[in-house]
Amino acid sequence: MSRTSIILSCILITIFLINFSFASLLLIDRKNPCRAYGNASVYDITNLVKTWPITLDGPGFGGEYIYYWSCAGRTGICEDTDAAVCQQRTTELVPRWNAGNVSPQIWFGLFNGPEVHPDLTWDIVYPNYQSDPQLIYGTGIRVTVIHFIVDPKVEKPIITVDGELKYTEYSITVRGKCIGQPAINQTSFVRGYCDPQTGKVVPGPNMNDIQSYFQKL
Repeated sequence: MSRTSIILSCILITIFLINFSFASLLLIDRKNPCRAYGNASVYDITNLVKTWPITLDGPGFGGEYIYYWSCAGRTGICEDTDAAVCQQRTTELVPRWNAGNVSPQIWFGLFNGPEVHPDLTWDIVYPNYQSDPQLIYGTGIRVTVIHFIVDPKVEKPIITVDGELKYTEYSITVRGKCIGQPAINQTSFVRGYCDPQTGKVVPGPNMNDIQSYFQKL
């Protein structure tokens, strides 16, 4: 490996570590897997698209693929109803690969006061359920990472497939002005989240409401 390649690799690793060092685990809503909570803040992508699942075309290992993503599962493509992301070649109806499950998902984001950050970013990681290593045959080895980037210059959400890292790690990016991030109404100063379909701030729960919610479950 050349010296230049080593330097570039170190820079990329540093960027990755910095992104996650400023993030915390968010508390996923137990009834709505498309929503998670921070400290008196809420992230909600339920209305990111009008109808789930969303169908995306993008690159993958060895060719082009169709990716079906549904934040609540039930892609209608993979047999596993818990699949969040399902992958299929553009030239074949089968096989179809479960590229990440809903139930073991992890959300990383700013836990405190994220609505004051105009360039907020966060991530959802959808890993597969682990399969028996003795029976491995392309199952239980995939993971999809959804990157969310709040960009005031992008009026409507843009969702793109970045590609597949060899092998079986997939990346999707969501970019837009209003993509379900924590927000504050600048007139009423009510906290909530930015609804992607209306572009308005939907009032969200404060920390006491969140704690009460989880105590009742």
